[in-house]
Amino acid sequence: MATVETKLRELLALAQTVLDDIPVGLLVLSARGRPLWFNREAEIVCSVWNNTPLRGDALPLSRSDFTVPPDVWRECQGLLSAGTAATPEPRIVSDPSRGLHALIRLRRRENPRDPAACILQLDYRRPRGDRDRPLSASALSLMSRLTFREREVALRVRDGLTTAEISRELRRSPLTIKTQLAGIFRKLGVRNRARVVALLNR
Repeated sequence: MATVETKLRELLALAQTVLDDIPVGLLVLSARGRPLWFNREAEIVCSVWNNTPLRGDALPLSRSDFTVPPDVWRECQGLLSAGTAATPEPRIVSDPSRGLHALIRLRRRENPRDPAACILQLDYRRPRGDRDRPLSASALSLMSRLTFREREVALRVRDGLTTAEISRELRRSPLTIKTQLAGIFRKLGVRNRARVVALLNR
């Protein structure tokens, strides 16, 4: 019979899987700037913000390797040092030229002994050439069936990139790209790239 602790671990693992697939970076920082938790998209956004490459093996970073962008951390410190009884207003940090945005909230302290923490939503609206070719309503509806990473792959398939080219551009292994392509085919109900291109160019 599974213990409560085992069930909790399974639930947390499931939650991590779900949160890793959403197209928004989520990050929880301690009052000292130590990452307490982050999803895969937060790792990507912070890597881009810091101009540091992601790991070549596509494995997630450990907490000790994760680096918060300095300008984002400065805003977090401003929130943490706000000496008001009420929770201060969220702060926004942006680098519009690169499509990087952060919304920072201070975690409300229910008890004075509770440690303060910052909760961040991070967004990387990648500038792409295909922005000049807007997707139709039907193509957007199809894209909504895909995870964020699958959408990145699908858009590059639409642009005619090969698996190797997508792998290099997204810094993922060819095997990962093939796995994501299989997921795209299954979710869109198609058998090949040509059909993906046809659907997304409707």
